[in-house]
Amino acid sequence: MNDATYQKFLHRWEQVTDLPPQTVGPFTPYYKRAVKRLKVMPWPVLVGVGLVSAIVLYVALGSAVTLVASLLQRGF
Repeated sequence: MNDATYQKFLHRWEQVTDLPPQTVGPFTPYYKRAVKRLKVMPWPVLVGVGLVSAIVLYVALGSAVTLVASLLQRGF
């Protein structure tokens, strides 16, 4: 009886812990390629995204970016 209970437990454990690979639909190959690089060395990508974001915000908002930054700093 004890062995049967243990076997049921093991079976249930495998059901709960066995997860299939995650997919993001048709974007899965692009996701896997991006994540592979981010897992190894994320800092260059983060710095690049930060710089591009700052430049885009400056082009879009002009000198109002400093006002937005000041407003956000007051909020925190």
